[in-house]
Amino acid sequence: MAEKTRPEEPDSARSWAIAAAACVINTLLSGISRATGLFYVALIETYGVSRLQANLPFTMRNAVRNLLGPLVGAIGQRYGPRDVTIAGGVFASLGIILCTFAPNVIWITILWGGMHGIGVALGNTLFQVIVTQYFEKYRATASGLALSGACLGSFVFPILTEYMLNTLGLAGSFLVTGGLVLHVLPAAIMLKEPPWIQRDIKEKIKTENQHSNIPAISKKVSNSTQRMSIIQEDEASNEDQIVGVVQRNSSSSSSKNLEDKESSSSREPNDKLNGIDNPAYAGSNLELNRNNLDQSQEEVPQRQRLRTISIGEVSITIKTPPTEHLQETSIYKGTMKLFRDPMFHMISLSLGAFAILFDPALTVIVDYLMDKGVTEEIAKYFISILSVGDLLGRLCFGWVTDRKYMSVSNFMMVIQIIQGICFLVMPLFNSFDTLMTIMVIYGVMSGANLVMYPILVGRYLQSLQSLAIGFIAFFSGILSFAVPPLIGYFRDEVGSYDGMFYITGGMSVATGCFWLLEPVFLKLREKLEQNNPTIVISS
Repeated sequence: MAEKTRPEEPDSARSWAIAAAACVINTLLSGISRATGLFYVALIETYGVSRLQANLPFTMRNAVRNLLGPLVGAIGQRYGPRDVTIAGGVFASLGIILCTFAPNVIWITILWGGMHGIGVALGNTLFQVIVTQYFEKYRATASGLALSGACLGSFVFPILTEYMLNTLGLAGSFLVTGGLVLHVLPAAIMLKEPPWIQRDIKEKIKTENQHSNIPAISKKVSNSTQRMSIIQEDEASNEDQIVGVVQRNSSSSSSKNLEDKESSSSREPNDKLNGIDNPAYAGSNLELNRNNLDQSQEEVPQRQRLRTISIGEVSITIKTPPTEHLQETSIYKGTMKLFRDPMFHMISLSLGAFAILFDPALTVIVDYLMDKGVTEEIAKYFISILSVGDLLGRLCFGWVTDRKYMSVSNFMMVIQIIQGICFLVMPLFNSFDTLMTIMVIYGVMSGANLVMYPILVGRYLQSLQSLAIGFIAFFSGILSFAVPPLIGYFRDEVGSYDGMFYITGGMSVATGCFWLLEPVFLKLREKLEQNNPTIVISS
């Protein structure tokens, strides 16, 4: 007889393969954005357009990628992240390949900014959900590996794009780049949800009823009560089995109970082990497993919970995956639940504070350092050191929460406060060494910060992960539109970026301090949520 296949478990070898596949997706879809400056110059030279027109495809791509977050999250919540990511890979690749035949910048805006932007939104959002689902012990480390792809792409794609533009021209570069993006598909095919994630609770109940071996019980039962208690579930088959003992309270004498017990003990061993006794007699058993009733709760696998189904006077308790593994498939109910959750707003505020720091850091740092007297050639190195620090932060700080040295909320508080302090003190120094040190610290903290958002969603919004990821990306994208006016006001009107650094840094420090209120938010959520631990089916 063939040996049974070992069931999948969190933090297994397959889990790390999933994280590596997510890293490939992030490298291809996020890495391209780091090379758009080269395409920007090539559009101006090839089509003879203004800088405003040449920037439209890339601005539209970013806007579409952020604004479609809720829609992507809703689709992923209903149908699962893998299908959405595969569709995103197709759209992202096709949008760039068709740019090869674009006669003008308007078509490139439609194809790159529209079609490719839709593909990036679909393909580069929900892989984070799958990674967090496959990990429990090393969640932060795995998330850092998956999200480090953007940093890896920032080192590879600019060099590759410059080579392609010099040898193949703009049209040839579009064609080859689109072919590279098509490699998202093999990685996306791997992103199958783990077997302990359930999408439809109604379908789950139907499956339980089909696989249970409970005999039909007449609706006309006696006044006595039958009760079924859970003792074990078969882990190898991933199907919920009903295992327990049916007990009947009876007014009969103790002598009859003893007689029934002796009669039951005289049966053959197979009947005693696997047979079904007549529930009309007191003390009869329904045993579907060898395990003892005295099995402690600690022995029950962590990914299971007890659920009670009442049918007439019969109450059945069965094991099912816990609530966090049951994904809400109703978009309306999921959205309402999401917006009632204080932790969703806390996470959205934190990501918004991150975005309003990170975008100016990439946009104005060279100009800001030149205002301080640093030459342009040297100031460009600050962008590179920021990327190196970002990569180190994503890859090297997951152990802090994975090994429980700090709680997730305290870690978020610390890194957001440090990020804000870096921006607050930057206007106070002019030394190259000091500014470079501040930039390295900020880059490391920003990388560690970005890794935490899938972890936060997986921790606080377990049943709404796809929907939550989409909505927090949407809100951070909306907030990022405030960055250009902020930059323009302080540089053009005030004459210095210092005020912008003070405002954005102060927002980050204040948001970090809000994480001290996490226990208050959790208590508030408990009051707002409807606590429904059991499912009752009336006969």
